[in-house]
Amino acid sequence: MRFWLFAAGFGLAASALAQEPETVSIVRFENLARMQARDASAQVVSLDQAVVSAELAARVLDVAVRVGETVAEGDALVRLDPADYELARRAAEARLELARAGEEMARLRAERARRLAPDQFVSDDQLLEAETRLRQAGAEVAAAVVELERSELMLSRTQVLSPFEAVVQSRLISAGSLAAPGTPLVELIATDRLEVGSGIALGLVDGLLQAERIEFVDADRRYAVRLLRLSPVVSPGARQREARFGFVAASAPHGSQGRIVWTDPRPVLPADYVVMRNGELGVLLVDQDQFAGATTTVRWQPLPDADAGRPVQVDLRPEALLIDEGRLRVQPGQTVRIDREAF
Repeated sequence: MRFWLFAAGFGLAASALAQEPETVSIVRFENLARMQARDASAQVVSLDQAVVSAELAARVLDVAVRVGETVAEGDALVRLDPADYELARRAAEARLELARAGEEMARLRAERARRLAPDQFVSDDQLLEAETRLRQAGAEVAAAVVELERSELMLSRTQVLSPFEAVVQSRLISAGSLAAPGTPLVELIATDRLEVGSGIALGLVDGLLQAERIEFVDADRRYAVRLLRLSPVVSPGARQREARFGFVAASAPHGSQGRIVWTDPRPVLPADYVVMRNGELGVLLVDQDQFAGATTTVRWQPLPDADAGRPVQVDLRPEALLIDEGRLRVQPGQTVRIDREAF
């Protein structure tokens, strides 16, 4: 809605006041306000990206996967030579059998000593020795069980399995190579736990938090996302905060590069209405509460965050009245007379 006003220079000489006032118009802020589209560069990243390494020393018999293949959790990746570890398991089994036999012998002797002790056929020291030997035999059996479990664990590690559902990013070893503990074997990237990472400039954070819809745009494809986390740490160089987004439905592939886009719901003033007066940028307004009188005064509101030629977010009521036509000529403090018929 536009209102026509007649403006006369305030504080001018009497001859100037007698001149016909300059005709200007005003417009409500709600008719000018625009929601501004925002964006930031972004990339799809995986929460799980691992280099699977050997946990023991053995020769590589086979690398069961190829680059680009998808593997499920528990699928075999690499097979190491199990010969030495099978021998170690067999030796542990034999030691366990020996320990159990010793425990059985100690148990029989202890039971015999208990039967004979009441009739004084064995001394108290002999009974104590038999009981002690039984406890020692039990401890030897427990140690042998642990050794067998350890040997079985080491044998199981000759089959290197995928820790999660993933895509094979690279093969880092070949059949015939000798692996040692810590030797990299296969690099995996999880496919079911993806996020979008983006650095958000400080000035855009508040609008992002208030946005109703956020999307990740990769070339000509758009994916709905939601804000998961916003780091409280500000990067010292770029003055950004790291944001992480989760896909709402379909997801883009890992490594996809694009942009996070959203609409800042806070209204912005078009650049044409940002004017400079006395070396500072601002906007020219007319106060509604003075419409009842014959005249009112043009009010100046500085915009310290404005840049010439760019829209700027302003804290104005929707019904605020801005000088429209003639704003390049009107000065702060001018008295304006309202054309009531136009109003």
